[in-house]
Amino acid sequence: MGALKPAAIAGVLLASIAVPPAIASDFDGSKPLICAALTAITCQANSQCKQDTVENLNIPQFFWVDVPAKTVGERDPDGQIRTSSIQSVTQSDTFLVLQGSRESLGWSGTISKGSGKLTLTGSNGSRAIVVYGACTPTK
Repeated sequence: MGALKPAAIAGVLLASIAVPPAIASDFDGSKPLICAALTAITCQANSQCKQDTVENLNIPQFFWVDVPAKTVGERDPDGQIRTSSIQSVTQSDTFLVLQGSRESLGWSGTISKGSGKLTLTGSNGSRAIVVYGACTPTK
């Protein structure tokens, strides 16, 4: 039983070292992603917040993130593709962080390198929006 413990510990350590980089490579910014907006919360400057649908808030349900091209794309209700520039990309061991602006809105998105889960925030001074979603590689 004593010899089993070191072998089990070594196996766990090896698995924890080998698995995360393989998973993280899908969400490290090297591959284009398609993301889905799932839940949205909007808050006014007077502290009133409410959960709403992405449709009611005019947030696209699906959008594309291409970190190497530094663009975010979406299809508007008329079918036109609109793109925005990603102005800043930073990374930690566990997250990919993107920032930009569009019209009068500043935004920041955080994508988990392990799961692809997304938290996207946007604000314009009088209103803030938090969107929870998920991303997956397009290729």
